[in-house]
Amino acid sequence: MDQALKVLTASELGEAVELARKAQGLTQQELADRIGVGRMTLVRLENGAGVSIDTVTRALAECGQALAVVPKFAVVRIAETQPDNGAT
Repeated sequence: MDQALKVLTASELGEAVELARKAQGLTQQELADRIGVGRMTLVRLENGAGVSIDTVTRALAECGQALAVVPKFAVVRIAETQPDNGAT
C-alpha cells in the first residue's frame, strides 16, 4: 500500500487497517500488542466499529502507513483581482 487510499466510511478504514496488517504479516494479537490495545479493540477497528483516532493512527503507523484527513467538501477559493484601469 504505497499509494494513497481513499476511504469514506469506518468500514473502509477498518478494511484498510486489516490489509496493512496482513501485508506486514501480523496477526491481530501481534498488532494489538504492539500498539498497546486489546485484540478485541483491533477487531472492532477492522470491523468498522468505533475506536479512537489515536488507535487508528497507531495501528496504521505500526504497519508503515499514514493517515491524512481532508474535508469531504474542500473548497479552494481564488482571490478575485480587479483590473488596473489606471485610476487611483
